[in-house]
Amino acid sequence: MLLRRSILAGLVLGALAGCATTPHGAQSAAEFPMVPAQHTGIAVRPRPPEPPPTPFVAAPAAQPAASFRVLDPVPAAPADLFARLRDGYGLAEVDDVSIDRQLKFFASKPQFLDRTFARGERYLYYVVQELEARHMPLELALLPVIESAYNPYAYSRARAAGIWQFITPTATRHQVRVNWWQDGRRDIMDSTRAALDYLSELNTMFNGDWLLAIAAYNCGEMAVLRAVQRNQAAGLPIDFWHLKLPTETRGYVPSLLAMARLVRNPSAYGLDFEPLPNKPYFASVEVGGPIDLRVAAALLEVSEEEMHALNPAFNRWATDPEGPFALLVPAESARAFADASARLSADQRLPVEHHTVAAKETLASIAKARNLPLPIVQQLNGSAHFTARVGDAILLPATQLVAPLKAGLMIEGETTGTGKHSKAATIAHHHVVRHGETLASIAKKNHLKVANLAQMNGLQPESALKPGRQLTVASASTTTDAAHTPRASQDHRAANTAAVREVRYQVKHGDTLHGLTQKFAVTLAQLKAWNRLGKTLTVGQMIVIKVPADKDYGG
Repeated sequence: MLLRRSILAGLVLGALAGCATTPHGAQSAAEFPMVPAQHTGIAVRPRPPEPPPTPFVAAPAAQPAASFRVLDPVPAAPADLFARLRDGYGLAEVDDVSIDRQLKFFASKPQFLDRTFARGERYLYYVVQELEARHMPLELALLPVIESAYNPYAYSRARAAGIWQFITPTATRHQVRVNWWQDGRRDIMDSTRAALDYLSELNTMFNGDWLLAIAAYNCGEMAVLRAVQRNQAAGLPIDFWHLKLPTETRGYVPSLLAMARLVRNPSAYGLDFEPLPNKPYFASVEVGGPIDLRVAAALLEVSEEEMHALNPAFNRWATDPEGPFALLVPAESARAFADASARLSADQRLPVEHHTVAAKETLASIAKARNLPLPIVQQLNGSAHFTARVGDAILLPATQLVAPLKAGLMIEGETTGTGKHSKAATIAHHHVVRHGETLASIAKKNHLKVANLAQMNGLQPESALKPGRQLTVASASTTTDAAHTPRASQDHRAANTAAVREVRYQVKHGDTLHGLTQKFAVTLAQLKAWNRLGKTLTVGQMIVIKVPADKDYGG
């Protein structure tokens, strides 16, 4: 399978041309780590002490404690991240018909795998690195494939969110922040830290049996513990394959093992995985205070969608005024972005509105009129106890600042749209040339012929490229040209990704028909044509929305 490449723009700082240049000083690239600097033997954000879980047998776990170490951010070898992943497999090979069924299903879904690993390319290096740091089996890096298709905006019927699909109680237990500004369950670094903490705890609870730990991750430790105890009392084996567990969990573990087997040897199943670069995709940059994500995207010259994908935790256009003040940015742009953001004035960083409190107004009434929580207004003005009197000047978030970023979508039961497409449906995208790139390398990444890419940009096929130049490229996801079709196998070569696909959305509190038309760029007439809708929506209601196949709305 030929995985699609995410388009990363280079950094252009034209908007700041009038600002003085800040010296780099003695700072180094280590300031923008892929591995959090807190990895010194403790969890990144330690939880309050709590009683250790009770193992299901009296003997303590005979395995080394989880350890943390900072890894070389750019390993010398292997060059392919998939190869590194395979080298770190640690789960025993199992033959079972349930694995074979899941394997057959996954192998028949090359377009799903394309979308999943295209998204996962942003996050997979980081997850692999964190697993290696804890000496955990690298098959666990494929759990987000099963949980969410590596979609950080995935939102399930059980109200689980993020690539690791945490429900709020489990997230809270593992010190993941969820508030009006952000949902840490979607934060790539924080949710990965919490997920690996939880999996490590479960592995200890079940005495090093990773399959039981994985099952417990799905259905809860108590469900697995009770199943183990039942088998113990009956004198039956207590491994995963002999336990009576929920139906979903009975399929969950085989799904992971099937995906691991597929990634180990895709050619055996008629697939061809293009190598993924074994290097950091993103770096974490401290920006020192709240910032509008659109401002950050403009500095980086990346799309707003790319900025969201790297920082999916934020519910609003702005970061939480109380912090943390770190943004994930393309790794190669971290230094320039840090310098540029440091030169922004307060007004450039975060658009706010100045308001003078009028007669009969209170902070509470002002907040209510703007559909803002009162604590948010107080927070923006410097204190959780902030009060104001008539005539006082206060700050309010700009209207466009607090608009919701992106809805979470149900990804279960994903269906593929049937919209017809042709060469004319090819969607134009842009790519900013990086150091060392050529027309040939860019054409290969975007599934184009060199001659076509050159013609598209008024160049000769042998033309040299300067870093920073913007090229027009074509999305392979909507073209029927055989030269542009993602390569999976001869059996799948004729299967093209549809120009439109369906996703299912679960209505949440506060949703309106007008709001959904704005979130998904559709019309009210379209929503009504796709669904039997009345004048209002009901919380929990499932509706169908047809979205462009190249947009990362779900599954």
